[in-house]
Amino acid sequence: MPGAIIDKVIKEALIQENVGKKIRELRSNKKLNTVTLASKADISQGQLSKIENGKATISIKNLTQLCSILEIPLNYLFQEEEESVAQKHIISAVAGLENHGLHWFSREIIEYTNGAVVLNPMGPFQFGTFADQIKYGFKGNLDLFIEVIELFESMAPSLKHLVLPYCFRSEENRQAFLKTRFFQEKIINRLLKNGIRVLNPKWNWMRGMEKVLLSRKPIISPEDIKGLRVRIYASDVLARFWKNMGAIPVNIPWSKVNDALKNREVDLLPTMKSLLYHNGYCEYARYVTLLGDIPSILGVFISEEKYRSFSPDIQDSLGKACDSAGEIFSHNVELLEKKNEKSNLSHYGAAYLKVDKLPWRLKTIEIRKKMMDQGILSKHAWQEMENAC
Repeated sequence: MPGAIIDKVIKEALIQENVGKKIRELRSNKKLNTVTLASKADISQGQLSKIENGKATISIKNLTQLCSILEIPLNYLFQEEEESVAQKHIISAVAGLENHGLHWFSREIIEYTNGAVVLNPMGPFQFGTFADQIKYGFKGNLDLFIEVIELFESMAPSLKHLVLPYCFRSEENRQAFLKTRFFQEKIINRLLKNGIRVLNPKWNWMRGMEKVLLSRKPIISPEDIKGLRVRIYASDVLARFWKNMGAIPVNIPWSKVNDALKNREVDLLPTMKSLLYHNGYCEYARYVTLLGDIPSILGVFISEEKYRSFSPDIQDSLGKACDSAGEIFSHNVELLEKKNEKSNLSHYGAAYLKVDKLPWRLKTIEIRKKMMDQGILSKHAWQEMENAC
């Protein structure tokens, strides 16, 4: 198992232990026994005991309920002791699969705000499903979140197209679309109505350099995936796409993907090439089909309430820090991807398959058209994406 995975596991265990210790102390201070607190939080006594002893996977839903009863903000559980009393502006943040990107963002924020603002990363893991993170996170518990923008499809339906591969001809085509009036009105403004602001004006946070399919047998053409179980996150659009591809979609949280591959619960894992070695996926499936699509783009999302609490100078500094961190992050992703491919080859005997991408593109076009005809995807949004230049 690569050292990065071991470090991640150790960090998660330490954070869970510290969170559990604080919850136990807070419960004791309020003179609540475990039965009473568990009942008020609508969780089992056994689950509360696991949380307090650092043995439970952290869920933002459960932590939010516990913090509400204990009358403390969620970010308190993740602060170091010296941070808890520091007189600074604190931004609590999670970053999906790119939590390491917060390292550079945190550094840039301190530099651009002269130390007036500090980032409080809340662990190198996901707090349950994305839906839970949005539902419980941006309602006063989390201030900042880094993820692919298409996960906000429920708030801005035009984003549903981005769930499918091969949305843009090139990076230039995508960047042109991100600058359109349509994107501002149908996506940015809709997120703002939901209290979420997109912080990265240059859209330069890239998740990996190429999309891939990971499998236990060679996958060359779309015909090869028929009848195979493919891992998806909770998305009706994504499920419909893979069903149309002939595969069987299986909804599995990202934190459970390793186990799903190990236990052969899925046959295919669509992901970014850069995430393979870091997460040790090729230990269980060594064939990597290179699909050649441009990388997913990450958004840095901040609570509008938190953003408005800052002065205009700090708001401007946050935008600059975000762009600067994006440049550093994307550059390091590119460097690591080249290094990780060599490590994957030597450590796991991974096989990278360069295939004809035209059949994959044509099949995706066929399915996209079908989903637009069914009213699942917007024809207007697709026209805007195609015509952006």
